[in-house]
Amino acid sequence: MKYLFVSCILLLSTSVARSQNLLANGGFEDENICTEYNKNCAPEAWIATSLNANYYFDASQQQAVKAHEGTHYVGLTAGSLYPKGVRNFIRGRLLCGLQAGHQYKLSMWVRAQHDILDSLGAYFSEQDFLYEKKFFKLITPQLWSLDGMDTTINPGLWQQVEWLYTANGTEGFVTIGNFKRNDYSGIRFTEYRNDYYFFLDEVALIPVDPKEKLCMQADSVKQAIYAENERHSYLERKVYLYRHNPPPVTPLPKTIQRRTQHIDTLIIPDIFFATASYQLSPVSFHVLDSFASRLSLPAIDSMVVEGHTDSIGKLAYNEALSLNRAISVKDYLNNKVQGLQEKTTTRGFAYLRPVASNKTPKGRQMNRRVEIILYRKED
Repeated sequence: MKYLFVSCILLLSTSVARSQNLLANGGFEDENICTEYNKNCAPEAWIATSLNANYYFDASQQQAVKAHEGTHYVGLTAGSLYPKGVRNFIRGRLLCGLQAGHQYKLSMWVRAQHDILDSLGAYFSEQDFLYEKKFFKLITPQLWSLDGMDTTINPGLWQQVEWLYTANGTEGFVTIGNFKRNDYSGIRFTEYRNDYYFFLDEVALIPVDPKEKLCMQADSVKQAIYAENERHSYLERKVYLYRHNPPPVTPLPKTIQRRTQHIDTLIIPDIFFATASYQLSPVSFHVLDSFASRLSLPAIDSMVVEGHTDSIGKLAYNEALSLNRAISVKDYLNNKVQGLQEKTTTRGFAYLRPVASNKTPKGRQMNRRVEIILYRKED
C-alpha cells in the first residue's frame, strides 16, 4: 500500500471496500416527490405493484413502528382477510448489470407481527416487474426464505435475511414480496384495512468478490432512476401502456472486475474551499499540484472524488454543495493530468456519510471534506 503525505492533508490507506450496493436507496431514506401531487408519498428508486401510497412509512409518525435504521421503511401487503389473494410487491432497478456466473449477497431486514415471513422471496428479472403479465402465483422467485425466519419467539423484532444469488447476466430488476401460492389462515389482526403486512428495511445487493465494483455509470443510472417521478394515476397509465406493449430492454453496464490491490485515499478538508462555496481557495493549489505530480496515468485504474458536508442545512442544498466541491477538485486535477478525465467519477453524499459526530464543531469540521480514492493497477 502506498501513501502520499502533504501538509495540512490527512491521508488514509484502506483495504476495506467501500459500499458496493447495487441497489439505490436501500434504506428508503430518500423520498420521492411525485409529479402528480407533489408529495413525498414514496421512496426514491422503489415502486410497489399496488401503485398506491400504502407502503411507505415514516418512523417519526406515531402510528408507525421503529425503523431498523434511519426513519423510513416500506410495508408490503402479504395478504388480506377480504378479498383473498391480495399481495403487494416492491421492485427496484439495479445500478449495474451483474456478471454471469458471479455470486451476489442479497440482504435485508424484515419484521412482521404474523407468522408470514417463511415465504418471503426475491425475483430477478430482465424486464420491469411492473409490466409483468403473469399472475404472481405463476412466478417462482430465484431466492426464497422458506422456513429460515424466527416468527414465533420475537415476531415483532427486525430480523436479517441473507441470500446468495448466482447471476445469469440478464438481470435488470429485483422484486421482493410474499410469493406463497396460498393465502395464510388464522390471521385476524390487520395493519391497514383488511390487509396484513410485513415490513422491510436496509436492502443491499453486494458482489461476493470484493474486487468486483460498481460500474462507472452507476451514478448516472441512479440519477435516471431518481428522475422517474410518476406515481398514482400517472404510473397507472404508464403501467397499462407497457403491459400491452413492453418497452425494449436496455442492458445495464456491467460491474467492473478490478485488478487493483493498491488504494490510496486523500482527504481534503473544507479549509481549501471558500466558505459555503465549491470554489477552491488559492491555498489548495499547491497541495493539489503536489498530488497531481505524483500521478502516473498508466498505473491508475480509476479515481473517485467524493464530496461530503456536515448536517447543517437542507439535504438538497448539501447534496449540490458536496457534488460541486467534488467536481471542482476533479476539474482541477484533470487540467493537470491529461487523460485523467475518462478515469474519474464524482459523487456528492451531503451529510449521509459522516466520519464524526455532527453535534460538535470539531466533528462538523471533520465531516466537511472531499475524498479522493485512487485505485492503482497491480504491478
